[in-house]
Amino acid sequence: MFWVLFLLSAWAVAGLACLRLCLAAVRAAAVGPRAAAPEHTLTLYEAAFLSGGPRRVADLTLVSMARQRRLLLAHTGWATVVDPCGRDDMERSVIGAIGPGGQSRIAPVRAAAAAADAVR
Repeated sequence: MFWVLFLLSAWAVAGLACLRLCLAAVRAAAVGPRAAAPEHTLTLYEAAFLSGGPRRVADLTLVSMARQRRLLLAHTGWATVVDPCGRDDMERSVIGAIGPGGQSRIAPVRAAAAAADAVR
């Protein structure tokens, strides 16, 4: 019979916790989303920087340009510019790192693009 008192008190505490949770949810819904701070969605470059630093941003730029067929990445380690017009600062820094000849090794291009002002 003694355990019934513990059971009743546990139910009372659980009921109060549920009631407080429901009241907090109602208050939060009444305030609405307009009170929240405006969210800043990350760009692809910002997400790459947060997940791997400047080298990841350079890799992302190289791969995205290659996927759009504006840059050729050969399995031999060479990068060749197909479209010399960069669409943003990061792409222009990669094209500038490749040089006026339009072809360069990938490792120096990656290092130069990672150290560019566009990444900072």
